Amino acid sequence: MPQTHIRHHYREILTIALPMIASALSIPLLGVVDTAILGHLESPLYLGAVNVGVTTFNLFLWSLGFLRMSTTGLVAQDWGRQDQQAVARHVALALLLATGLAAALILLSPLWIESLVHWFAREQAEIRALAGTYLRWRVWSLPASLWLFVIMAYFLAIGQATVVLRLMLVSQVGNMALDYFFVVHWHWKITGVAAGSVISEYLAVMLGFWHMRHNGILRALPSGFWPSWRSHGHALGQLLAFNRDIFIRTLCLMFVFAFFTRQSAKQGEIILAANAVLMNFFYLASYGLDGFAHAVESLAGRYYGQDNKQALRQVVRDVFTISWLVALGLSVIYWAGGDWMIAWLTDLPAVRLASIDYLYWVVFLPVVAVASFVYDGLCVATLQTRIMRNSMVMATVLCFLPLWMALRPLGNHGLWLAFWGFFIVRGLAIHWGFKRSGILNAA
Repeated sequence: MPQTHIRHHYREILTIALPMIASALSIPLLGVVDTAILGHLESPLYLGAVNVGVTTFNLFLWSLGFLRMSTTGLVAQDWGRQDQQAVARHVALALLLATGLAAALILLSPLWIESLVHWFAREQAEIRALAGTYLRWRVWSLPASLWLFVIMAYFLAIGQATVVLRLMLVSQVGNMALDYFFVVHWHWKITGVAAGSVISEYLAVMLGFWHMRHNGILRALPSGFWPSWRSHGHALGQLLAFNRDIFIRTLCLMFVFAFFTRQSAKQGEIILAANAVLMNFFYLASYGLDGFAHAVESLAGRYYGQDNKQALRQVVRDVFTISWLVALGLSVIYWAGGDWMIAWLTDLPAVRLASIDYLYWVVFLPVVAVASFVYDGLCVATLQTRIMRNSMVMATVLCFLPLWMALRPLGNHGLWLAFWGFFIVRGLAIHWGFKRSGILNAA
């Protein structure tokens, strides 16, 4: 392939990835700000309670991430084929599905809030009470959260990553500002963190619909409902089939994070708080690497829709090259500045010392996990959701759980080592799945 074509791919990747990285980094930065605000209150209970509350909320929100993934893959391929009617149909159906799922979760929230909070923090009554307060406020952001999944998927699929950046800045930077105002100035504590999230996400949805109206897709959505019931049945069947596999994949991922939090809580409030601090390192790396996975989703999806295998393979190679360099850079930063970052996140002496004891587990985690992120983006782009599902089930059932059971005598070190094993097996399993599929083979 000519060198100029390779450089063109790098430019395309960075045009999408850099805004997505900037927008994605705002998510862990929000967690960092919340941790810093609550970590300087008078008790570690607030930090532990928000960790439990956010993990519980994300158990549902991230498990519904199939709305974003399937919509991105379907719309990117339709956009590559220049089928505007199919684009409108998939976006309209995804918005309708998001509304129904949000309504159902809100109606059922009294049941799942109580049961999940009790499961996460059975031994800590005060943490359960505070986490329940957080969730009873936060649940009202669910419609906005799911609509944002669809809106951002559409703009990512058509290559307008700067719009996604604007939406995330409104959602996350607005959330940081509101959290600071509500917690530090109004002393709302847990309630203030939740209220900031609710308000900022609806502001982002309003901006998203404005952008959709500006580029014409909002006006095209009603026509997307009318082609024929046969077309609807086919489109909805596609959406549900892909969503089923992604849902199972995400449930496994959320189980791993939920189990990690549960086992942290069983080791006491200091270990729970320390792992909450260290998870900010992982989230910072994961959302940064996700920017390149999003570039794969958009570009590879379009090339796959055009049946351009040569360009597809080159995009994947280029994204892997950049992602490895980014992962290594993050590991160096964590190695050199990890102690300082922990000190900035909390001034509780016991939590700080415990975090430093386990810091090295997150230093090299970006390098361990990088393949999982890039291959996930390729699964979304090519709609190979079965590969994504099977690899996640394998990593969870055949690696993470057995490894944790074998390493339980090591305590928190064993928990982090099982977490490492999960990402290693997941990356290898997806790689093997694509080798068998032949998608990346030469034409």
